[in-house]
Amino acid sequence: MTRVYVVTTSYPEHAGDAQGHFVAAEVRRLVAQHDVTVLAPGRARSPLGGERVVGLPGGDAFGFPGALARLRERPTRLAGAAQFVAGALGWLAREPTPARLIAHFLLPCGAPIATRALARRLTELEVVVHGSDARLLAKLPLVPRVVGRQLVQAGAQLRFVSSELRALVLGALPPSQRAFLEPRSRVEPCAIDLPGAPSHVEARETLGIPLEARLAVVVARLIPGKRVHVALEACARVPQLQAIVVGDGPERDRLAQRFPGATFVGQVERPRALAYLAAANVLVSASLEEGAPTVVREARALGTPVVCLPAGDLPLWASQDPGIHLVASSAELER
Repeated sequence: MTRVYVVTTSYPEHAGDAQGHFVAAEVRRLVAQHDVTVLAPGRARSPLGGERVVGLPGGDAFGFPGALARLRERPTRLAGAAQFVAGALGWLAREPTPARLIAHFLLPCGAPIATRALARRLTELEVVVHGSDARLLAKLPLVPRVVGRQLVQAGAQLRFVSSELRALVLGALPPSQRAFLEPRSRVEPCAIDLPGAPSHVEARETLGIPLEARLAVVVARLIPGKRVHVALEACARVPQLQAIVVGDGPERDRLAQRFPGATFVGQVERPRALAYLAAANVLVSASLEEGAPTVVREARALGTPVVCLPAGDLPLWASQDPGIHLVASSAELER
């Protein structure tokens, strides 16, 4: 079996852990044909399947409710991020050269970790760009040029989870780098797994929700960029609609005070989060920073309709799926 290494800043710590579940879904597919090792920050983990998981220093810089939010809360966590980069580079230098290296998140896994580790080594490199990493790259002065040079030198293949993110990253690069990387890039959302997901009726029974209840679910980290307040304002305008918020974050207390009629269940294990999605009459999303939101794809796979704003690739999806209902603006969402 060929050796594959996966570098990621987000990976489940145990079965049912929601963090990095989209990376874990792809690892499960790789394990069927490859010898897979996952490098992730934090304590040593037990494998979720047939993979090997290596825990590296620097876990305090990553995790809920997101690396950027954690660094804003405590800038000293940047030292942890540097520890993770150094630990990953050291591990990759000691271990045998893989046939393939997959880096989830452009920063810091794609650059500098994967690109530096592959200097003058014959390995296929794929960098998967998810969202916040792309937007951070585009905002930082001079960083796109430096990162682009590293990607070119490593001969990287780029995979974007949405066409919007592809345009954002490639558009931030100098023309010569863009000309090299553009034909080496593609758009492909991450795999999703819905293990043991219940039916609508089963989910309502499990959660104790009456079958006749009208239920809207919002699934998000409770940070300003997710605009959960807009989604809840929209729900509050619909008579007899019960709103349940799945997720946690620094905005929770403020949102709970502003929307006392909504139910906040916090961060829950992934099977329970899927049960809320299956039980819902509608998933509501008001974020404008989603490239290819996994939760929308999961809701549709479970048969749950979605109401959302036209962010990222959602307009394309809506043109192909009548169960995704776009509204043109926040004001329209709230009506």
